[in-house]
Amino acid sequence: MKLKNAILTGAVATGLAFSMAGTVFAQAGDAGMIDQAEPAAESAENNWLKVCSDLDDGGQACIMRQVVTNTGVFTGSFLLRDDPSQESRLLAVASVPIGVLLPFGLTWQIDSGKPVRVPYMLCDPQACSAQLVINESYIQSLKRGSNLKLIAKNRQNEDISIDITLAGFTAVYDNPEGISVDELNQANSTENVLEQVLQDRANQLREEMEDGEAPAEGTPAEPAPAEEAPAQ
Repeated sequence: MKLKNAILTGAVATGLAFSMAGTVFAQAGDAGMIDQAEPAAESAENNWLKVCSDLDDGGQACIMRQVVTNTGVFTGSFLLRDDPSQESRLLAVASVPIGVLLPFGLTWQIDSGKPVRVPYMLCDPQACSAQLVINESYIQSLKRGSNLKLIAKNRQNEDISIDITLAGFTAVYDNPEGISVDELNQANSTENVLEQVLQDRANQLREEMEDGEAPAEGTPAEPAPAEEAPAQ
């Protein structure tokens, strides 16, 4: 299976930016996952996760991704696609939680450089995403920079900002090695098995409660899911 066909085409890459905001890559040593409430990674390269696949012409297509959380809650992500087989080889996708004011778009700023306002392209129940076709000059700016700030407007018309650290970006981008699609699928499969076990147990508890049976001692009943506000 080729990466470009699996996850790197157009809007699919956009959706991938926040579909991977969960725990799909947790088995990869938490690479590319940053929790602001936790100590910084020992190696700056762990700030980024890179997935690559060989192309039919002998080239290579890759994505790099960083997800930022706060005590486990998703606050933002940045994904870079580098696929020579696509008309737009370099594509960057940034995502923020839902509840933002869509007309204002998402502003990207590298250090103290000129901010770029990018319109939102897609929202799902978890996040809203903006994508930008970039060039080699922008890649060099990312390499030289130390921080990419994402700025959105909340419902109170206040700025909210998410910091994407650029530490380790150059080393990971220039390194031709990344985890393979098979490794990605294996990690995803493992996660799905765990989720299914938890879901089966939750369904069992729900059925017991509907039948008037209390959950087993020491087993809390499943809490009601929090209602998410729609994007505006």
